[in-house]
Amino acid sequence: MKIKDDYILRSVANQHVVVPTGETAINFNGIITLNDTGKFLFEALKDDTDKEILIDKLTKNYDVTEEKARKDVEAFLDILRKNDLLDE
Repeated sequence: MKIKDDYILRSVANQHVVVPTGETAINFNGIITLNDTGKFLFEALKDDTDKEILIDKLTKNYDVTEEKARKDVEAFLDILRKNDLLDE
């Protein structure tokens, strides 16, 4: 899975914002802001990856247990799926 090509990450006023581009910008209603962990995961999803790799990256880069990382990754992926940002 990976982030669809029509979405990019930008920093605006010290916030991380997901911005739709192209025709997606016409159809996408809303805005997605990310915290630092969300930014980290979003950037990891620029390349094709899977949930287990994301969990591993999160535990290696943040002081978080595998259980907490798993819950956070699953919640983040659910939000991306709900908003149709993932190619799976």
